[in-house]
Amino acid sequence: MTLAESFAKVRPAVVAFMPVVVPRQAREHGEMFPIIGTGVILDDGLVVTNAHVIDALIKLPRPPDFPKDKFPFTAVLFHAVKPGDNPAIQIESVAEVGLEVVGIFRVQGLIPTSEGFYYGPEKPDFNIVRVKAKGLPRVELEPNAEKLIEGLEVGTIGYPMGTDALRAPGWVHQFGPFLQRGIISAVLPTRCKAPHSFVINLQSLGGASGSPVFLAESGHVIGILNSGLMETRPTYSKIESQFQVNGITQGSTNFTYVVPAYYIASSLRDILKDARFALPPDTPNLMEIINHRPAKERPGSGQIKPLPEKDDSAGVFDVRVETVSFNTKGD
Repeated sequence: MTLAESFAKVRPAVVAFMPVVVPRQAREHGEMFPIIGTGVILDDGLVVTNAHVIDALIKLPRPPDFPKDKFPFTAVLFHAVKPGDNPAIQIESVAEVGLEVVGIFRVQGLIPTSEGFYYGPEKPDFNIVRVKAKGLPRVELEPNAEKLIEGLEVGTIGYPMGTDALRAPGWVHQFGPFLQRGIISAVLPTRCKAPHSFVINLQSLGGASGSPVFLAESGHVIGILNSGLMETRPTYSKIESQFQVNGITQGSTNFTYVVPAYYIASSLRDILKDARFALPPDTPNLMEIINHRPAKERPGSGQIKPLPEKDDSAGVFDVRVETVSFNTKGD
């Protein structure tokens, strides 16, 4: 399987976590709500992301009249749609589909199953979010930590820089996540049956937390991205021929840490076999959500304007740019 094929396998299950409401001034209108982090669908109603992403999401501001039994964030799928999926959809496109969050499974700690030394954090950096939706695209986890081998090619899909990257020119010009590629650089603390983390050699930026990391050769998810290694450097000022430290700067590196999938797979098994966590009977499937919710086309950038009337003034030329196609002929 090529990296492009693996991307096509994983991409449909990647979500962006966004606020449900955003404070605005009276005359402001929003192009897209900010993306706080990334997640990936594991099964119907279950999305995994980082615990630190959830910590940020549950602290989002809520209006005074916001329902106390609702979460202030949603998991948004950028899902491919076609005419007939919704009465408002006229062409093949991508829809922003919000999945209602109805619960969170938080990690409380680790239970050791054998003797030995542990070099990782007290709590692995992941939580599983419950959304009220079924019939969802999902990924296949690879819980076998022995598959984590330095040098293997991996990919990750997510939203580095959040919404800022999707509206880089000043308006929304992209709908969907970024693909990055790299290799496994290190397994922590060393290659073993239960590593607490591993490192991939690509840069991590805010918004990408929770992105699935997958094997390029299969598309199997081997973990979720959780943090980048920062390089700290002092800054100096010269005072009376003496250099003194006056602050520090931090810069991103190409070393990014990943939560291994075996942690996530263990929690997922426990959730799926517990009847208390089953989805309610009235849970809609994805196509029902798309079909029955109001939909409207997102306005474009407004950068394309109608051509003005022809100007016959000297030195003035009309230039029209049209889409073109090229046909190549064989020898």
